[in-house]
Amino acid sequence: MKKILLLALICATFAACNEIVDDNNNKVDEPTAEFKIEVNNELLTAYSVTFDIRPANQTAPYYYDIVSKARLSQVDVATIRKEIYEGAQKMSEMTGTPVEEVMESFLSTSDQLDILSNAGYKGEVDYCIYAFYWDAGDDAELTLCEFRTPAEVASTESVEVNFEVVDSYAMNVTCNPSSGVTDYWYYFNETTKVEQMLASLEDDIAYKSYHAMNVGTRQQGVRVFEQKGLKPETEYTVLIMAIDDKHNRLLVEAKQATPKTNEKVRVESELFEDLLGEWSGVQNITDLYNPAEECHFDVTIVGSVEGYPYDYRADNQIVALVDGWCHIEYYGVDGLIAEGIENPEEKWGPKWLLNIAEGDVVTIDGQVRNNTVGWLFFGNCYTLNAKADGSMIHTDTDLEVVVSADRNTITIKSPAHLVGCYPSLAYPFEGFGWMGYFIGTSDIVLTRK
Repeated sequence: MKKILLLALICATFAACNEIVDDNNNKVDEPTAEFKIEVNNELLTAYSVTFDIRPANQTAPYYYDIVSKARLSQVDVATIRKEIYEGAQKMSEMTGTPVEEVMESFLSTSDQLDILSNAGYKGEVDYCIYAFYWDAGDDAELTLCEFRTPAEVASTESVEVNFEVVDSYAMNVTCNPSSGVTDYWYYFNETTKVEQMLASLEDDIAYKSYHAMNVGTRQQGVRVFEQKGLKPETEYTVLIMAIDDKHNRLLVEAKQATPKTNEKVRVESELFEDLLGEWSGVQNITDLYNPAEECHFDVTIVGSVEGYPYDYRADNQIVALVDGWCHIEYYGVDGLIAEGIENPEEKWGPKWLLNIAEGDVVTIDGQVRNNTVGWLFFGNCYTLNAKADGSMIHTDTDLEVVVSADRNTITIKSPAHLVGCYPSLAYPFEGFGWMGYFIGTSDIVLTRK
């Protein structure tokens, strides 16, 4: 597992015996080997290898990896050492950890037994494990161990996928693996995007071999996933790559479409016109690492959005274009196009959609139906009700909007029954839950300019 962070930085090759074969096809130990490397053939599968490394020098640091035999000629110790050290420097800068400590996490000492490498393999392909002493420098000698993966064996296990509580913006996905499944990787996205992803891979095996581990989240046992922030009338696909107790794999695919939204009855209210215009906003916010600060920002409330011809009035909505809240600059559709952001009509913002109901009741979505901003590196971000200390983020209750009698002040707040909660900006972290980007510690107050 020590290689995972390094892989993300330097795109390292696959993992690659100091065993050689004599003229009678018998395996014998190479007499000058600095390492004894042994593959457990009983656990060898099309997608994984389990092996031991025993160095002759039990205290010297060493590096090992696996590469396809076809690429063995490309293994260059000097290049590997350079890339690893550069990767350690980058990781050190990102985490504040001394370079020496990062390097220690990339290298090994003494015997390493029952090492399981299970990402990036295919059946019936020759691979080679290599190892070398790090302090021997760029001229270090490699110790090699070749092995060949067997043909793929179809798993007899299964994962049952069911869709429940399906509406236009959300659904629950239940995954129920059979008893022999040890781990599975869950991935959920629009069907069109799943198809594009699979088509971009080099072959039909790539997703099962390694890509599921790149984009999915590792799970065990029965799990229920709440998928929110969905689009109406859109088909979604669940991909499950599962590994059984014999290290064989299976791929499960299931699809479910969201229904269209209910047609809305037109609401008549003077607020559709009276709230339009320029506003100044203020709220106390914290990133949970620093004390709360007073955040000042600008808001423009409009009936339509430039570059995005959507009929908000038909949905009984007006739109607040928000510039500077949580220190995020407003980007319209045209601005995102200029920045080269894909699907800008889905990502512009920050914005709040003000829903106006009969009796001049105004709310802002707090149920993950409409994103507030969608171009941040972690994806969609939503305005939600959250505890001031970040301990609870609610995704099932809208925010209240109170308009003063003179219509010169707007207060955005959490409902009274959500004690200790305030409007906040949060995002879903796949596999972990909801994370606060900035947490509110007060109501949001808008004052007409």
